[in-house]
Amino acid sequence: MSEFDLMRKVVMIGAGGSGKTAIVNRFLTNKFSDKYIVTIGSQFAVKVVEVTDSTGNPLKVKLLVWDLAGQERFDFIRSSYYKGSKGALLVFDVTRKSTFKELPKWIEETESALNQRIPIILIANKVDLVEDRVITEDMGRQFVEAHNLMGYLETSALTGENVHEAFKMLAKATLS
Repeated sequence: MSEFDLMRKVVMIGAGGSGKTAIVNRFLTNKFSDKYIVTIGSQFAVKVVEVTDSTGNPLKVKLLVWDLAGQERFDFIRSSYYKGSKGALLVFDVTRKSTFKELPKWIEETESALNQRIPIILIANKVDLVEDRVITEDMGRQFVEAHNLMGYLETSALTGENVHEAFKMLAKATLS
């Protein structure tokens, strides 16, 4: 028996500093580092998640997670990393309005690089920073509806809240 049933390449997209790398690290190691290291180009990670298909059968999906650099200075190189992607986690920081305002740009870049729409799940990160929050859950949900995205989750890379659920939701979204 194989250790996985399907393999899916997925991308982590969103503004620099929104927490993409911290989310991937939490997903892989269940640990958090507060050291901010700029992703240059992309980083790559692999992990198997278990989901159920539309008929309720269990499936092991091997996710090839590409964590793409969010800084503007890497715009020129990023499009090559999208090739073959079957889904995306679009991450913004609930404490920084600028990361939310950039979201449409990321959707457009993804569609342009792939010449199609792939399942995109919006991830509101850093929800543990309650006092600093400037983007509400309602704003996130309205954005998902307005842009016809596959789902919405509020996460915290610091506490681990909903991090594994985000990748499971994405894996399931790539099945259709």
